[in-house]
Amino acid sequence: MIGLVAIDGPGRPLADDLHARWPESSHVHRASRGNCSQPPDVLDFALHRYPAVVAFAPLPALVSLLTGGLVDLPRGTALLCVDPRRRWVIPVAGGEAAEDLSVEVAAALGVTPVPTGPADGPDDGPHASHVPPAPPAPPADAPVLRITDQEDPGDGDLLVHPRDLVVGIGAGGGAGRTEVMRLLTTALTEAGLALDAVARLATVAGKADHPAVRWAAYCLGGVPVDEHPAQDLADVPVPNPSARVGAAVGTASVAEAAALASAPGGRLVVAKRKSATATVAIARGAVPGRLALVGLGNRRTGGLNGAGGSGRSGRLDRLPAGVPAELRRASAVVGTPEALAAVEAVEAAAGPLRPTTRRIAVDAAAATATDGCGTPVDPLGAAVRLATHGHSVALVTLGDDGAGPAVPPGPYEVHRVPGPP
Repeated sequence: MIGLVAIDGPGRPLADDLHARWPESSHVHRASRGNCSQPPDVLDFALHRYPAVVAFAPLPALVSLLTGGLVDLPRGTALLCVDPRRRWVIPVAGGEAAEDLSVEVAAALGVTPVPTGPADGPDDGPHASHVPPAPPAPPADAPVLRITDQEDPGDGDLLVHPRDLVVGIGAGGGAGRTEVMRLLTTALTEAGLALDAVARLATVAGKADHPAVRWAAYCLGGVPVDEHPAQDLADVPVPNPSARVGAAVGTASVAEAAALASAPGGRLVVAKRKSATATVAIARGAVPGRLALVGLGNRRTGGLNGAGGSGRSGRLDRLPAGVPAELRRASAVVGTPEALAAVEAVEAAAGPLRPTTRRIAVDAAAATATDGCGTPVDPLGAAVRLATHGHSVALVTLGDDGAGPAVPPGPYEVHRVPGPP
């Protein structure tokens, strides 16, 4: 049985059309914003009830539901998105099953399938082939998928708005219910930013229940509202502090400081905007990086190469499956020249890295890499610098300590992948 979910009104005729063609193998669920059958509830119900779900909604609206924290996509469930304007069907999740179903849906409804390509399979051992199959050629009129928090430029692309914007709000006692929302809409429009990209609101402690703040949260689809104590906001550096606000509230900035406090590592994209009794500022959250610590053996034995061997022997027979997968995932592989030579040994046995992966050999003693100020950095410092800027980095080590080096906290995820015993 396949679940057909009409996220909004325009998708209902298409859902009914497909159900009429597959009456014995499909069931229609219709979301409505006016009762308890809200879009997140209906979609979540279908995803947990059927092995395959076809959602009828604009792709940005579906992605917004999946990333808004109210819908859980079970592993293995095939999910398709059908454009209500009867143009495209796009496999969103579910691998080959979703790809195959998209072809059937396209044939039934007369829409264009947009292939996304199969996902990489599991690592099957050091001698398995890791060359991904060539994806099928997309149709000549297939849309271009763009992920941006900018407003729709009207070029016909399929836009996905990631929720990466945080709006800081300052609201005085005399602010009317709609004043903040009017000010915010103007600020977003002038900056060319999309309303759908707002992930949360932020303000000073005690203001989350202000009518203007609550109305803004409601108009933005019920986004959460963060409250920060005034003493915490006072410690956030901002470009436009106000001594008057500091004397009245206990912090020289509310809107700018609150936006930055709820977007750690991010930056302001719209400085403080003021109306008679309200202020707003917009920050963009930092793109989190990823830093994987990959151990490739012992310095005393030359890592995977053994005592100067070719790299096809030694410890490769005991190389954990996660090591080649982690190296192929990275956009940059960082290590000493000896460590990068060990990476070549992994490639010789387990398949090559991606062609676009950068290999960065860092010899701290020879000062082959420096930070932005010209100070020499070691391999860890170079890897951290890349991860801080949102890159996926594999730091390859040959040390004896399986835990790897201590990594300073930062705007990145840390994964430890021990090498062979």
